[in-house]
Amino acid sequence: MTGQELPGESATAGERPGMWSRQGAYELSWHDLGTALDSIARSVRADGFTPDVVLGVARGGLLAASYLTCALDVPQMSLVRVRRTRDDSQYAAKRPPLLEQEGPVPKPGTAVLVVDDIVGTGATADVVREHLRTAGVTDTDVRFAALVRNHRSGYVPDYCPAVVDDWVVFPWEQGWGRTAGTRPFPLGEAR
Repeated sequence: MTGQELPGESATAGERPGMWSRQGAYELSWHDLGTALDSIARSVRADGFTPDVVLGVARGGLLAASYLTCALDVPQMSLVRVRRTRDDSQYAAKRPPLLEQEGPVPKPGTAVLVVDDIVGTGATADVVREHLRTAGVTDTDVRFAALVRNHRSGYVPDYCPAVVDDWVVFPWEQGWGRTAGTRPFPLGEAR
């Protein structure tokens, strides 16, 4: 699939015009991944937020969630799966988020750090936040972290060390190191 809209289906599901500059994907190296995760851990500690559980958003947020569970000495990790793209191709068509609970649901009063790989529109964060509200977890007990945020996203996670204007190839993805025209990853202290 090329990421084009399928007949009769909404391909954008909340995407904003100009989200992708299409000047070449960014390639996040394992080294940059470690730097980004350390930045998130420092920011969480600096805020004084002490999560009881790290909730990883499958698939892309699982490696980051596992790392942060250890780095922050959090006693529990759980996961949810939120499916948005129709396939794994670059600029893949989007659909409304579909959440599937994979692990135990956090209980009311639990401090939860939700971790994802990338924020495009914020739709995934919205559906996860509503899922947690339904379980009785208040918004004040939830923080969101992402490795990367799209520059046009209307949603800004609590912790996010990088902002990009194009596709990101993560080191665990097929094609990493072989994707033509990639650019160096722009790590900074976005928050």
